[in-house]
Amino acid sequence: MSIDNDIAILEQVPMLRALGRAALRLIALGAETREVRPGEVLFRPGDRIDCAYVVQAGVFRLSADPDLAGNGIEAGPGTLLGEFALLAEGAQPLTAVAQDQARVIRVSRSMFLKILEDDPSVAMRLRDYVAQRARQSIAELLEVRYALDPNDQ
Repeated sequence: MSIDNDIAILEQVPMLRALGRAALRLIALGAETREVRPGEVLFRPGDRIDCAYVVQAGVFRLSADPDLAGNGIEAGPGTLLGEFALLAEGAQPLTAVAQDQARVIRVSRSMFLKILEDDPSVAMRLRDYVAQRARQSIAELLEVRYALDPNDQ
């Protein structure tokens, strides 16, 4: 795959697209592409990973308990898996299992943080994106809360 193709995949991820094209070029230059076999696990609950993965091809099943049939959601091309690992160390809450032959772009935390440190405008765009997503998530949670208990409005 070419750098331009990798950038095109990275641009599909809203959080990464918010960083701007110059930052995406740096990410694409420093990232690794990895082939993933069907049934292969990228990470499990409790794993501490130092990267995130952008799905380039294939589909992954994300679930808290992969042993429960029908449990979880599917994530395909343009999805960022393990996004919080880019910002801080912590345990993964989910399992990511390849459902078919897949390919991911591995983005390391150290490289990602270096890009943020070297360009404050990129860090500000990330901050703005995260704040907007937090506001949106709160609004969605309140909608669910009010739907479950209309008297709590």
